[in-house]
Amino acid sequence: MAENILELCNITKTFGNLIAVDNVDFTLKEGEVHAILGENGAGKSTLMHLIYGLYQPTSGSIRVAGKPKIFKTPRDAIANGIGMVHQHFMLIENLTVAENIALSVVHRRVREGQALALRVKRGSVRDFYPAVREGQALALREPQGGEEHRGTQVREGQALALRTQGFQFKKADAVKTTEALSEKFGLAVDANALVGTLSVGLKQRVEILKALAGDARILILDEPTAVLSPQEVDGFFTILRNLQADNRSILFISHKMNEVLQISDRLTVLRRGKNVYEGDTGELTARELAREMLGEEVREVVREERKPAPEKVLHVSELSVRGSRDELAVADVSLTTHRGEIVGIAGVDGNGQRELAEAIMGLRETSDASTVEILGKAPRGTKATRLLGVGYIPEDRQTLGLIPSFSVAENLELSVLHLKQYGWLLPQKKRKETALRLIDDYDVRPPNPQLDAGALSGGNQQKVVLAREMSPEPELLIAVNPTRGLDISAARYVHQNLLAQRNRGKSVLLISTELDEVLQLADRLYVMTNGKLHEATSHRNDIEALGLLMTGGST
Repeated sequence: MAENILELCNITKTFGNLIAVDNVDFTLKEGEVHAILGENGAGKSTLMHLIYGLYQPTSGSIRVAGKPKIFKTPRDAIANGIGMVHQHFMLIENLTVAENIALSVVHRRVREGQALALRVKRGSVRDFYPAVREGQALALREPQGGEEHRGTQVREGQALALRTQGFQFKKADAVKTTEALSEKFGLAVDANALVGTLSVGLKQRVEILKALAGDARILILDEPTAVLSPQEVDGFFTILRNLQADNRSILFISHKMNEVLQISDRLTVLRRGKNVYEGDTGELTARELAREMLGEEVREVVREERKPAPEKVLHVSELSVRGSRDELAVADVSLTTHRGEIVGIAGVDGNGQRELAEAIMGLRETSDASTVEILGKAPRGTKATRLLGVGYIPEDRQTLGLIPSFSVAENLELSVLHLKQYGWLLPQKKRKETALRLIDDYDVRPPNPQLDAGALSGGNQQKVVLAREMSPEPELLIAVNPTRGLDISAARYVHQNLLAQRNRGKSVLLISTELDEVLQLADRLYVMTNGKLHEATSHRNDIEALGLLMTGGST
């Protein structure tokens, strides 16, 4: 029988009066994939952050390979062979993929009391910016004779000057290392691309490569398959099994029940901070596991067949859009949506979906031949588009959907549609009542309108965006991965609202990397590959054909 490589004993974590993790016992065996299930706010992320040293337990103990450990920082966890791929990425956006991989290696080599900065311009600071993650900042320069790392770490307004001694790397070597890792683990990404120009899906691949580059024996994966096609998921699972064969242990957090049942050896279910179930995979069915997660039965959302109205809501013709690196991201796309229908676009992330949505919203320039009409009008700019009654759920809630330093209530007000509905000068009492109602309707946890949005879990941040964009009942709702990071109950609520929009005679453009979601909700179905749209409604019942279209093949 495999030995326990990680043990948590009576772990509790509190934040003021909130008990996020409540007296949890947990074991991870060598060479196993152990899945963690639970609703948003159930304590999954907090528990992983305790293992990774981002938080310290209020009480309880952690043992690695039988030895008691205290992780004051992630560096301590990394030093003990623990790697983590975060749901919200920990990347430096104005560096290349290769440089991010190189820096992750540097971090593992730097002892506590040291930090780094990358010099990229001779004699002067080209860039200095706060990284959102872990309160860090990085100064970037380039001296004569090489690319040496040295830098400053900022925490809670306190600057710690920390130095490394003579560490250097060559860009060519960093690129070779990245390309070798990409090939070995089947996670293709351009080593020379700036991370800030990548889609969410490609950024996730970089995070996975960073963790694998560290040769971690314990790997924490938070929603790692969220942006992969069915074929890519199969390939990724092959990677996980290869890691298992090398006796590595994997903590797998996912809301995709079928994937959890396919890849995991054991399961743990958290509910409101408590461990309510732990057992071998297969002991409980998917429905039984969902009941453990929620404490009640879950009803399926069913789309009823109905004929849409003839009136066009969105009409796109010959739309071409260039991407952040001046590549042709959207190529001559034509698309129409009508009242009373959901049009779904499936596809692997990074195939032009983001650029398509942003072009429709007036956030990107289009070619001269392009036409974007909403209710028969051709708006210019985002405000004009919004005032025609368009709601928008962007793919990246943290950088595009929210202002993390604003309160939940303030983020709920950041919509022209809300101002149009409730008035341009909203009384304080009305603001609070509206925020509390939306928080309750969308089950945002904790239900505190004054809490900074950045303090919420990823799933609850998504609920804030959904509440703001869906509650005014827009004439057209553009939803890009609306249930990414949401639990079963929250995803079901979103699906109900999308169908309610459609049943009220509104129009929905659903762009999602979740093929099951598109199949469940869409009246008409497209697949987007390499910037082009392919009609796929006729393949609704052929997963293999859809998968081929998603990866650039033909049916």
